[in-house]
Amino acid sequence: MRLFSYLLTLLFLSSCTTIEVTKEVVKVGNVVKEKVEGKLEKKEEEEVVEDIAIVEEKKIITEKKEKEKNIVKSQQKLAQINFIGKTINEIENEIGFAKLVRVDGIVKTLRYDSTSCRLFLFFNMKNNKQRVEHFEFRDAVGELLNTKQSIETCYREYNLIS
Repeated sequence: MRLFSYLLTLLFLSSCTTIEVTKEVVKVGNVVKEKVEGKLEKKEEEEVVEDIAIVEEKKIITEKKEKEKNIVKSQQKLAQINFIGKTINEIENEIGFAKLVRVDGIVKTLRYDSTSCRLFLFFNMKNNKQRVEHFEFRDAVGELLNTKQSIETCYREYNLIS
């Protein structure tokens, strides 16, 4: 009988220990679950903030590109000498050799530098007879020129007008 009561006590104590261990495992599981859910919520909030920042940045870039596009159009309207349609030989006869020639994929770019401005001429390399398809004037820091006076100054520096 003593042996039976000893085994019964041992069984009772071991089952209590199992219950305590199970309770602790459940507590730890709940804590881990809460922390993971908290991190996921925090991460989702950060992603939303990043998405908003990306959308705003895209909007700024789009507006800047549109503004530059309008400036280039106005440059070409103000241009006293239009380079569009001229070949590289015609350009070199008028202005001379470019300071920089760059081929990037199907686009060939000629850059002419003067004291206060840069003239960029763009050619499509797919065409057999390469002609200027786009041109623009920029200042020494790379900003598009947007006044008639600054464009005329460039033409004078390139000796295209008097």
